[in-house]
Amino acid sequence: MEEQNLILAVDVGTTDTKAVLVSPDGFLDSRQASCELLYPDHSCVEQSPEDLAGAVYGTCGGLMASHPDLKKRLAGMVFTSQMQNTIPVDTAGKPIMNMLSWMDERAARFTQDVMFKGLIKIEGYPIMKLLKIMRITGGLPGKNGKDTLCKLAWMKRNRADLYDRAHRFLDVKDYAIFLATGNYVTSYDMAWITWLMDTRNRDQEKWTWSGAVHSMFGLDPRKMPELKPSTAVAGKVTREFSAKTGVPEGLPVVNGSGDMLTAAIGSGAIEPGRMHVNIGTAGWIATHHPCMAVNTAHYIGTIASGIPGVYLIISKQETSGAALDWLKGILYPGGLAKDMASGEVYADMDRMAAQSPQGANGVIVTPWLYGERSPVNNPCLRGQIFNIELDTSRADLCRAAMEGVAFNIRWGMRYVEQLSRRKSRPATDEVRLIGGGSKSAVWCRIFADVLQKPVVRMMNPQMACAQGAAAIAMVSLGIYRGFGDIERMLQKGERFDPDPAARRIYDAIFNHFLALYKNNVKEFNRINR
Repeated sequence: MEEQNLILAVDVGTTDTKAVLVSPDGFLDSRQASCELLYPDHSCVEQSPEDLAGAVYGTCGGLMASHPDLKKRLAGMVFTSQMQNTIPVDTAGKPIMNMLSWMDERAARFTQDVMFKGLIKIEGYPIMKLLKIMRITGGLPGKNGKDTLCKLAWMKRNRADLYDRAHRFLDVKDYAIFLATGNYVTSYDMAWITWLMDTRNRDQEKWTWSGAVHSMFGLDPRKMPELKPSTAVAGKVTREFSAKTGVPEGLPVVNGSGDMLTAAIGSGAIEPGRMHVNIGTAGWIATHHPCMAVNTAHYIGTIASGIPGVYLIISKQETSGAALDWLKGILYPGGLAKDMASGEVYADMDRMAAQSPQGANGVIVTPWLYGERSPVNNPCLRGQIFNIELDTSRADLCRAAMEGVAFNIRWGMRYVEQLSRRKSRPATDEVRLIGGGSKSAVWCRIFADVLQKPVVRMMNPQMACAQGAAAIAMVSLGIYRGFGDIERMLQKGERFDPDPAARRIYDAIFNHFLALYKNNVKEFNRINR
């Protein structure tokens, strides 16, 4: 009899959903579907829960139909997803409105003017509320209104009818688990960044929703899903889900974690202090850490890891790959790109970026196209293309955009390293690079030179979240003895060593990059508040 050791991992990303079949030794096959973002009003970003559900059903169904012979080898199923979204559902689990995306900023003014109103403030937070929330939750929501606490408090004040009607508030992964099992379950990492969970107990399995924080803003903790570890079994595949997808009824569904946490595992950077960078729609630099840590001034700190009992220090940045996507739309409008597939456009941007010298002939791009979260927490920041001249070329713009994202990551890395090195000294300063952006060799080279660290891009970089989620399921179901076994699954790609001669160039431009923030932040606040 063939061994049951395959995992169906489903990654519900911001715009793409992937169902991935994974063995203990790595990626086997996948199916993908897209879900569009909706922009109903200024600062509002939504997605259709029905479209998200359709993507889950369609990708799982397509993968199962292609591999009927492997169904009997499935040991379990697991989910990972984008984080800090809000889907209110009724008592039948049916969404009562579109999902509020993690990019949605409709609660920004409410957060700053109502939630955090006060006379004595530190970093824009009233001191007493700041201390109470941090003491209970281990962190605090940003001022941009994107966090779950802010969205729910806004809804309670401005759409009380919807808030009262909601039976549960779910994030994307929680909603996908409900579709598969009929259960309302979330993981500690997803709950952590709602800023509504009490994390004071050293035993993570004793963490609970905080009645005190909920009551501060008139919220009801009974409307939140059940808390379980990432490795817990959240339920079993229902007959209804099986009928829609072909996934075997009764298959265990492991809880899993959010995409930041599964990507951290899927990068293979398990050792505390070892960095990984993700360049997707958003981006981040992060490392595992043995205990809680926080830098309030730069909105950097720990969240619960997908590895039970471990934490992740992270600097999350709002627009990384999205900045290049924006530039693509400007440089390659529909008419120009009509005969080019999307991949061909990116390849052309790569080719042009390689033609521009280090420093992009003095052009600097700041990638804050939708505000920023870290290392500066400010929803009013916006992007800049600085120091252009008549001779500035498309090549310079492409390279400057890539360099701008790398400078932003370097800025966050400064503070992540400061926190990490209090406890950890990794065996190597090698940085693992994952996400769609890592497919660009030019961009990988830029990261190595800007960070002045060796960069290794992983094979199948866009599968890092799914592979990390699969590793969680394999540990849960006894296929792996521990998370270190994920090295069986992962393959390193090309290594990019930093060019020592680039240090002088990029150190100087990095200082200009920081100056563009310092010299313009007041104007951004005046214009965009």
